[in-house]
Amino acid sequence: MRSAHPQNTPPSDVRHEAAQHADVYLTWLTWSSTLLGCAGLLVLVSLAWCVAYAKYTPSAWSLPTTYGDPVYADFLAGSALVKARSEGHLTPFGWKTIPDLGAPGVANWSETPTPDELLIFLFGVFASMFGLFAGFNVGVLVGHLAAAATFYLVARRWLKASPAWSFVGGLAFGLAPYLFTESPHHVNCQYAWHLPLFPIVWTWVATDPGLQWRSRRFWQSIAIGFVTGLQNPYYTFVFCQLTLLGGAVLAWRQRSRAALMPVAAVVAAAAAGFLASNLDTISYRMAHVAGEAPLVAERQYKWMDIYGFKVVDMFIPWITHHSEAFASFGLAHRQASVLNDEEGCAYLGLVGLGCLLFLVGRSARALAEGRAKDVPLAAWWVLWIVLFFNTGGLNSLIASFTGFTLFRTACRYSVMILVIVLLYAAQRLSAWQRTAETRLAPDILRIGMVTAASAACLLVLWDQVPRTPTAERTAQIARAVESDRSLVEKLEATLPPRAMVFQLPVTDGTPLPGIGGSDHFRPYLYSRDLHWSGNPSSETLKWQQAVQQTLVEGASVDQQAGQLRFVTANVRKAVDGMRGKGFAAIYVNRNGFPDRGKGLFDALLDIGYEKPPIYSSAGDLACIVLDTTQAMPR
Repeated sequence: MRSAHPQNTPPSDVRHEAAQHADVYLTWLTWSSTLLGCAGLLVLVSLAWCVAYAKYTPSAWSLPTTYGDPVYADFLAGSALVKARSEGHLTPFGWKTIPDLGAPGVANWSETPTPDELLIFLFGVFASMFGLFAGFNVGVLVGHLAAAATFYLVARRWLKASPAWSFVGGLAFGLAPYLFTESPHHVNCQYAWHLPLFPIVWTWVATDPGLQWRSRRFWQSIAIGFVTGLQNPYYTFVFCQLTLLGGAVLAWRQRSRAALMPVAAVVAAAAAGFLASNLDTISYRMAHVAGEAPLVAERQYKWMDIYGFKVVDMFIPWITHHSEAFASFGLAHRQASVLNDEEGCAYLGLVGLGCLLFLVGRSARALAEGRAKDVPLAAWWVLWIVLFFNTGGLNSLIASFTGFTLFRTACRYSVMILVIVLLYAAQRLSAWQRTAETRLAPDILRIGMVTAASAACLLVLWDQVPRTPTAERTAQIARAVESDRSLVEKLEATLPPRAMVFQLPVTDGTPLPGIGGSDHFRPYLYSRDLHWSGNPSSETLKWQQAVQQTLVEGASVDQQAGQLRFVTANVRKAVDGMRGKGFAAIYVNRNGFPDRGKGLFDALLDIGYEKPPIYSSAGDLACIVLDTTQAMPR
């Protein structure tokens, strides 16, 4: 009888080779199903985001999702950064200047911390490809997609959670209320995609045998730490805290300091990322303003209370909820509360709240039954965040004695709690599902799981996706954008290339009555070759403020005429100072003057500038041409 195997190949080797092929096929099949599920999740998140902002056509994508709203004023500053980057300025990790801002000098962004170097670069690429606002919208959507994808992959590959519960968790995190409320004005906060990676490191450093030197887990943790350090320092702060805390607890249990060494290396990697991201600011301040200002940032203590983390905020629906009752309740609470949770960013959503209560319930039961060791690590993480960042908690206590107030908007840490409880719930429900496979018929279990997961997804879509803006709101944004764009086009058609425009009122970025903190960036967003005075360096700002002081010196209010009366000699002196520096026009935000700028226009007419101002179609902006020949050399 002929052998079934080749003469020189033992049957055991054949079986081993077949097993290897089977393992490769199984791995390929697992990854294929994982990527397929992830792709479906990203499609659903994209559709939900488009519905939330009514982005169905190219013209809709070319409009920003907010404009001129004082609550979201930082969006204009962010757009200015993105525009500059798309034009080749703002080199990542280097000193940053914008030639078309800060006249008569150039805007030096190195004076201000920019802990989102790579994010500005990414948004700049999108703006180069699709246009400023369309590119910004793409960037915001990518933030949601990255959050959903990371959560799904962590749940599937690390926690071994089922596809259904990984999908639900990814949807809840990718469409988290926090991500919506932080965009588009705080995209460095909205890009929280890496947060699901934190519990991986926290688990490794806190459980036996701990993080081993030069192991695969060690290098993965180093990479996670460094990537975290490159991004929003709020997230870096909590990552380092719980990494150190977990390592310290394990070292105490093992009665050995050895467990702390790899943990220290991970924290050092995060610190290196932070240093790389802020090296431009730190080096610039050391070279130019050493001893005059903090190296990184400065905050007032009062914000520690106003924007501190509060447990109640996680339960308060946001004011754009689809339910009128929920929206009204959220609005009433925020109007009655003295403290602010930054536009409702702390709300976890109904699914997130269910997961939080699930974790709290299981932990409380374990403690009540004397099983402290069975309390999940996730519960201790949540407890630490609450104790440290709660209003009046350890964060405030440390700030009171040390003056360390950098992380004052602690309500943002609600998103970290959301990630923790969603991952925990996905893991526990998947474990229950595997256990149920031995007790329930496969078809019944499958139908039950699909039904429950589908219901959870529908709840997420209804509860967490904001209402679509009204047609009136969209038209209002379109009119405001077109008004600013057309004004700049008229001015560029009148002035020579590179002409300088002095912007009034002069601002250091602090909101003024009637004007948002970033309103001075509006004309720059549409300008091709004009040089604007907004966002000057500290020295140029002093000169601009002195010119403005000269302009308004001696001015009085004519109650009968309802306008300001300027001193003609002072106006002439101020304008001569502007022209002496090379300015060819004055840009006036009329909302910054009690008489809408009428008194200033009359004063300029009195000193010989007879050409009528160029008004925006919305009537809130005006430009007075001083000279049509002056221009800065390129």
